[in-house]
Amino acid sequence: MRTFVNVLMLVSALAVMPTVSLLAAETPFSDLSTHEQLSEDILRELVGFESTVERPEQVKMALQAMADRLRVAGFPDDDIQLVEPAAERYGLVVRYRGVGKKPPLALLAHIDVVTATPDAWAFPPFSLGKKDGYYVGRGTGDNKAGVTQIVSNFIRLKQEGWTPKRDLIAAITGDEETSQTVAAWFANEGRSLVDAEYAINSDAGGGEYDEEGRRIAFWIQTSEKLYQTYELTATNEGGHSSLPRPDNAIQDLAVAITRLANHQFPVILNDGTAMQLRRSASLHPEKLARDMLALAEDANDHAAAQRLSETEAAFNAMLHTTCTPTMLKGGHAENALPRDATVTINCRILPGTPAIEIEKEISRLTSGLDVDIKIIYQGLASGPSILPDALLESIESLVEQHWGDIAVIPSMSTGATDGLFYRNAGIPVYGVGATFSKPGDQRAHGLDERIGIGDFHESVAFWYELLKTVAH
Repeated sequence: MRTFVNVLMLVSALAVMPTVSLLAAETPFSDLSTHEQLSEDILRELVGFESTVERPEQVKMALQAMADRLRVAGFPDDDIQLVEPAAERYGLVVRYRGVGKKPPLALLAHIDVVTATPDAWAFPPFSLGKKDGYYVGRGTGDNKAGVTQIVSNFIRLKQEGWTPKRDLIAAITGDEETSQTVAAWFANEGRSLVDAEYAINSDAGGGEYDEEGRRIAFWIQTSEKLYQTYELTATNEGGHSSLPRPDNAIQDLAVAITRLANHQFPVILNDGTAMQLRRSASLHPEKLARDMLALAEDANDHAAAQRLSETEAAFNAMLHTTCTPTMLKGGHAENALPRDATVTINCRILPGTPAIEIEKEISRLTSGLDVDIKIIYQGLASGPSILPDALLESIESLVEQHWGDIAVIPSMSTGATDGLFYRNAGIPVYGVGATFSKPGDQRAHGLDERIGIGDFHESVAFWYELLKTVAH
């Protein structure tokens, strides 16, 4: 859904005014520089592809369009590979050759999007519109802006004749929103194409405005929770509804759901989430900040953890594994006892927690009930990526140059990205999306998905400097 001396003139001007309201709606960007125009053109082209799971040919065409642009910019055919590791699952790998003084770095993005229903949108979702200082269109935020950050800067740097000290490898997938087959293949069978010291993911992290429109935080994703899904099914022989019995499948399932809803998994912190609490405490009211700092120092401070968990869903998700019902079905007639009832339980498991422990806990919570537990989506565990001091300092320096003295905060995603496959394969991943957004304006997957015009161009400019920094 996410990150600078001597960049574009406007960005440099903005950087000296960190306390001024800089929301996208106030940033006209009516006169684009050459590089900004290139970025807008690429974003417009990408949004124009209906690159959904239902239209795999459009995914392939979008990837091919980016390959064609890079080929025209001077990248040789041998360094551009369109891959299809499974039927109608496509990816693109582009290698920007360096002098080989350091190991390669991978740059991650995905070109696929979720389906959009056109009728309710302000613009046709698969065209790039402009409204109130925003680019509007499916994928503008998730994650075609990220693809643009990589592709447009590869073109710009190639045109400038820049040679990095290490190879930069763009790994763009076409099925992140669904099976993630391509990322899994890149990290394993196709490892030779993307083998890297670490990866930077454009599909995580990002910047945050406060309610007044001031930039207050820049997030670097260093870990993500494990996504795993279960089905709980209660069965019964059924019968006539005029003769109810205690062993009712729906009632058994309701008890199981209630027990799970009332259960809280233990608090678990790692170095990254402890740092997240410390560095973000100043963004919260004093009472909340005290609990955040106390818990960061002592993960066994159960009172502080409980207060935080009860204050915001985001804190609860950061501190605990969560399992919540998402789908429900049962019964076959209004005048018959149900023969079966099923609930889908989606769990987001903290890094480092074995999934089998969660399954055992669900089994314990449903003991005494005639409920069967089945895994319907087996997650892939991936531990947190330890953020090197040198990389953190480099990002902090770039952020300060562009946006002033704002907090740079490592974070854990409660959702999942392609990065989990690389982490699982031993390649650390850091989410540095770099696009700022207003509180409550996260429209990825939703209606009128959008990205601030100014925010978009500044993120592309930031990535220009970031690539030069990490490949130096």
